[in-house]
Amino acid sequence: MTQILLSGVAMGCIYALVALGFVLIYNATGGLNFAQGELVMLGAFLFYAGLDAGFGPWLATAAALVGMALLGYVFQRLLFYPLRERPWFFFVIATIGFSIVARNAALLIWGPNTLQVPSFFASGVVSIAGATLAPEKAAIVVVTLAVLALQYALFFHTDTGRRMRAAAQNAEMAQLLGIRPKRMIALTFMLSAVLAGIAGILLAPVFMIDPQMGGSVILKAFIAVIIGGFGSIPGAVVGGLLVGVLEILVAVYVSSAYKDSIAFAVLIFFLVAFPRGLFGEAVAERA
Repeated sequence: MTQILLSGVAMGCIYALVALGFVLIYNATGGLNFAQGELVMLGAFLFYAGLDAGFGPWLATAAALVGMALLGYVFQRLLFYPLRERPWFFFVIATIGFSIVARNAALLIWGPNTLQVPSFFASGVVSIAGATLAPEKAAIVVVTLAVLALQYALFFHTDTGRRMRAAAQNAEMAQLLGIRPKRMIALTFMLSAVLAGIAGILLAPVFMIDPQMGGSVILKAFIAVIIGGFGSIPGAVVGGLLVGVLEILVAVYVSSAYKDSIAFAVLIFFLVAFPRGLFGEAVAERA
């Protein structure tokens, strides 16, 4: 059981990172970025491209994350900024369109065949509480914990993080206080893209890279957001871990063919029984 849970937690960390970027965009703009999965795919391909160009793992990682940050900035300038005054579903449609363009661009650049990134760890396993875990999956857990700690430090112990939180909570009041909401939103999009890039880099040595890999990831991340509650950062993390553990339990004890079906059944259950999720807050509106 420990072995199974550790594998589920490792995959859940990927969903948590993607869900976290999803929630950051939602909090900052009120929009839903359904292109987050394709950003994971692009992060994995950029990492592969860096390795293919002769970069070492660390340099390829740095180059991929810089590329993802730039992509996040361009993404908000081309898709969000022109639609910021429109109804929220305009932005949703634009992100779906970007997803289609990104998949086809990856298909044209890297081809239809799946690509593989070699492992950067010596052969062997990591022993935790009597169970064994592949070093790539152990790295996923460690890196995710480090990213969460850095993000907490950014938002609660830096002036930039406080400005980002203020702009997300009340853009008009933040502007009156001298904060530039547009700049904070741009930083949020860049941070969200970097989180997706980290998820793609962590997935690259574990799974095959292909233009369709982002579809499953964004669906599971969206389920994690529903479980945790829209707008809740802790909820995104807890929801991602729950989805990852549930997925591996179903694959082991039932059948891998049903793991997606069970995940969607859980989504429907939460939408009906807990529409605000585990950590969502009630929002009152005046008539």
